[in-house]
Amino acid sequence: MSDNYARDPDDLYGETKVAVLEIATRRNGSMSVAGDINNLTYALAMLDQARDTLKRHHMRLNEGKTLIVPAHDTPLADVT
Repeated sequence: MSDNYARDPDDLYGETKVAVLEIATRRNGSMSVAGDINNLTYALAMLDQARDTLKRHHMRLNEGKTLIVPAHDTPLADVT
């Protein structure tokens, strides 16, 4: 048997996604969450990790670079 079968699939194929959450905010302020939300504990853990990642990113900011672009800086907010 080849050694490839004994390896972790991530070693063979790179970082494989196992769960995805998508958070959307609409112009009227309503929000939706889609994706792998059936396991409440796991979904909340993913959201906590994402929130911590965003906080760490913004703590490390220098020279005004941002990860989140405000709506008023996008062409979407300039609809006539």
